[in-house]
Amino acid sequence: MGLNMAINLDVHELLVLGDSDLLIRQARGEWETRDIKLIPYKQCLEYLIKKFKSIEFRYIPRFHNELADALATLASMLPYPGNTYIDPLEIQVRDQHGYCNILAVEADGEPWYHDIKQFIKAREYPLHADRDQKRTIRRLANGFLLSGEVLYKRTPDLN
Repeated sequence: MGLNMAINLDVHELLVLGDSDLLIRQARGEWETRDIKLIPYKQCLEYLIKKFKSIEFRYIPRFHNELADALATLASMLPYPGNTYIDPLEIQVRDQHGYCNILAVEADGEPWYHDIKQFIKAREYPLHADRDQKRTIRRLANGFLLSGEVLYKRTPDLN
């Protein structure tokens, strides 16, 4: 979201995330802007910053930028009618994936991935599995890798 758009939406507090350490430090005023072509942009930025009650510029390394990409995609999909109040979005960074916090135990007392793990480990199906269930287990097993007792989800690049 551009600063002008935030101003037009009557945003008073803004957190700007960027993956260019140089630009973030220049925006914060920590480093000088020496490139003659960028000075007008820096002056415009300084003017726009004054329009906000609070504005923070935060550096996000490119390899952590998936969140920014997802938020940009989400923002492009949502309509913003003129005078609508938009609640702030609170994001928590966890030390493990979100799905790890909601794993439930199945009716048989085993975790949801037990049948997949057992198939990868010993090529065994659950006792009462029908043909369709066996096919589903085989298909799902292709997306996982067993290392010792730990089951990992494969990524598209097979890591």
